[in-house]
Amino acid sequence: MTAADAYDVIVIGAGPNGLVCAAYLAKAGRKVLLLERRFETGGGLNTDEYFGYRLNLHAVHHMMAERMPAHQDLGLEALGVRYLRAPVTAAFPLRDGRALLLSQDPAESARSIATLSESDASAFSRMWDEFTPILEEHLIPMTYRLPEPALDQMVAFGSSASGTRLAEISEMSFVEVLDEYGFTDPRVRMALLSLPAMWGLHLEDPLGYLYPLYVCRMLSTALVKGGSHRLSSALYRSLLRNGGAVIDQCEAARLVLHDGQVTGVACSDGRRFEARAVVSTLDPEQTFLRLVGEEHLPGDLGPAVRDWEWEERTLFGLHVGLRGDLVWKAAEPRIGDSMIVFCGLETDDELLGHLRRLDAGQEPECAWLHVTVPTRFDATMAPPGRTLVRAEAVVRYDAAWRERAGAFGDSCLRLLGGYADLGEIVFRRHTTPVDIEEKLTTMKRGSIKHGAYTPLQMGYLRPNDLCSRSETPIPGLFLGGASMYPGGMILGGPGYLAAQVVGGFLERR
Repeated sequence: MTAADAYDVIVIGAGPNGLVCAAYLAKAGRKVLLLERRFETGGGLNTDEYFGYRLNLHAVHHMMAERMPAHQDLGLEALGVRYLRAPVTAAFPLRDGRALLLSQDPAESARSIATLSESDASAFSRMWDEFTPILEEHLIPMTYRLPEPALDQMVAFGSSASGTRLAEISEMSFVEVLDEYGFTDPRVRMALLSLPAMWGLHLEDPLGYLYPLYVCRMLSTALVKGGSHRLSSALYRSLLRNGGAVIDQCEAARLVLHDGQVTGVACSDGRRFEARAVVSTLDPEQTFLRLVGEEHLPGDLGPAVRDWEWEERTLFGLHVGLRGDLVWKAAEPRIGDSMIVFCGLETDDELLGHLRRLDAGQEPECAWLHVTVPTRFDATMAPPGRTLVRAEAVVRYDAAWRERAGAFGDSCLRLLGGYADLGEIVFRRHTTPVDIEEKLTTMKRGSIKHGAYTPLQMGYLRPNDLCSRSETPIPGLFLGGASMYPGGMILGGPGYLAAQVVGGFLERR
């Protein structure tokens, strides 16, 4: 072992959180090594090019965008990150030819809702007015602050009107939140429930505190110009600019422990690296059962790791290249201005019924799609004169997805064809749950958020009450991935928080 092989910090996994964590620590003057199993960094920030079409195979919609501290702190705009937003965020074409349109302008959204229900338009305005201070005073700051135990958090909420309101809706389901505000039109309810449902969340679980994020931030969601990989490239350049090192195609095989403390990483190719601290962005099973070894886990940690729940729902992606343009059939012309168009369902009963059948394995064909046409907002995503269409369906994982991908993709096209004229298809690619799992091994069973969002796996309990604040019971080992608080969805929160905690740890040593 040489001095060149010794670091202040080793970060395992170069997905978005690993890049954020490593870049912050390098900027703070720490000697940092980032290890990545694959041949490239970025994880879910992945853009692949095929015949001139740039496909965002995983992350595409960025809810936090410029609100991530990393955007300003690491100078990502100067490093090439530009976010694009659409005049309409979400469109819901209806069978009578009309469409419900929602945007980041609440007054405009309310006017569209009023064409279906005046009372629901008033309910939406009232909800938005209450959600905005909840977001600004609590949820967004909390995303980039270490979690507190639930009871302590509830006490803190009681110090303000917005916090009190957040506490009131926290243990409601998304469905119950809509009931609370008095939404009655089934089409409006379907639209407002689609915003969290598109990510595989269970609408009847008591996760109401998340709902302001999934309404207000989803209606301000953005694309990265040139593809999501531009964000990971900027984080990578920030890391290198500040002296950090990256080794790709280098898989961590186990953590090196001395007297119960982590002192380095041994890799599958035989290389070993020493470090004062190690940050794992991998899932709990990989971190604790594979890298540490169950025999080295403190008594309470082993059961918590073994009981980790993976998501029941995941995503099937269909990427289609067209010669010419896609033309929506609905009479409402502004559907073409929308970033996301939801196709297939019209009422909340239809949505809830579809998801229940899905969970029971009773939906062999596509019944619900959310569709983005990236080339409407960024012409660089396809060759000149061509259109790129990205459609996703919430599905259930099974190991046979590859065998039925073609047939399911055909059913997606049939569904989409009922809403739009596609013209000539010249390119087509599927991304199945099995593809997700094999490419990004932290997403076991296609678990895009590295683990289910359930009441017992969120907040101070993500991944468990021993590790949610990044530091683990194993000295020198920290967590920094999406299975840690606050979770996945390209928030940048886990990596940001891990960097702060590790920085403090190193200062104390």
